Amino acid sequence: MAEPVRVRAAAASDRARIAAINREGQPGVNPLSAAELDACLARATLFCVAELDGAVAGYLIALATGFSSIGDEYAWFEARHRAFLYVDQVAVARDGWRRGVGAALYAELERVARRSGIPQLVCEVNLRPANPRSLAFHAALGFVEVGQLEVSDGRRVALLERALVQSPR
Repeated sequence: MAEPVRVRAAAASDRARIAAINREGQPGVNPLSAAELDACLARATLFCVAELDGAVAGYLIALATGFSSIGDEYAWFEARHRAFLYVDQVAVARDGWRRGVGAALYAELERVARRSGIPQLVCEVNLRPANPRSLAFHAALGFVEVGQLEVSDGRRVALLERALVQSPR
């Protein structure tokens, strides 16, 4: 019987595996250079990895409001919301597909948002180049499309949101 998915903070020792998953996930995710990966390890609000059978099988990078120069999509959400947690990248190795890796990463994202009182989860999914797997995954998690955007790098993206109902304290 396989071990359950374990989510933990990303570490510098995960760089090579994250880079490999990033390459495997393109064009669904943007390339992540070594310098960008290091910057995310240092600055991201949430940078976590999911382990499956003892190996890193996916990662998620999220940023709260207040970052500058993240990109067109982030700026679009920042113009519309006071507070959000933006999924900059999420990728799952092919051998982790349909094994709960993505769901576990998003469960951690939601935990962090709720703990911080952040009411909105937001992300974008490529329409050009098309990423139908990601669109279906996000729809299953309750994300809804709230707009589309032509991005300066030539992509067209669907802008997705999921409001979190905060429990009374």
